[in-house]
Amino acid sequence: MNFLNKLKNIIHKQFVKIVLWQRNKNKAGKIFFKSSTTKHSMNSSCSLKISAETEKKKNEINEELRNIVKKYINTPENLIQYIQTQGIKVYKFKNADKILALLGEEEGFLTPLKGLKAIFLNMILKIKAGKIHGFGFSTEEMFIFNLNNTEIYTIARALHKYYGYKNNLPGYDYKSQEIFKKVYKKSKNHTSPFFGCTINDMYACKEAIARDLESINFTIALSVEYERSKKALEKISKNKSTNI
Repeated sequence: MNFLNKLKNIIHKQFVKIVLWQRNKNKAGKIFFKSSTTKHSMNSSCSLKISAETEKKKNEINEELRNIVKKYINTPENLIQYIQTQGIKVYKFKNADKILALLGEEEGFLTPLKGLKAIFLNMILKIKAGKIHGFGFSTEEMFIFNLNNTEIYTIARALHKYYGYKNNLPGYDYKSQEIFKKVYKKSKNHTSPFFGCTINDMYACKEAIARDLESINFTIALSVEYERSKKALEKISKNKSTNI
């Protein structure tokens, strides 16, 4: 999470440099970026972000998912069964997290892939999970979890991402996700993360990072709330036992 925040700050600094460069060059040219529910506008004097619809959808998703996950907080497998009722494929196999890492992906919710990554993933699913069609050049959205010991917060974060994708929040489209993964990999390798990126690429990456951080913050808030309520129940039970 700290690394994602660092990457977000790097993007912000890049935007500041671009604005200052425009001012120094006395350019009046306007840069405009539009995603599904957010608009960005920037010229030599200001930067404007309009995202009321995005914020509204985020709040609705958080509230809905909070109630769903709390219902299954002690039964992770039942939450996975709930996901399956949404009509989306769920795969489970041994060492899924390690295998996905080789493709630059994480355990949980995967947005659609294309090209070589899609071919490799389809082959893995054919071998590991018995998928019937295993050599396509694209994949649909899906969930992939480790076969054993998948904990509730991994599932909750994955579900949060899926709801964001399903509700068409900016940052979950194919282009934004691919740019984010490339930038993330470059940053991890200590190379220049935004070399060759356009301003629109940077905006797209910023949205993808924001969605990732939101899924993390959602699970953290959920875990804190659960642990507090758990301790409160334990305290009440202890007090009852003492009184008896």
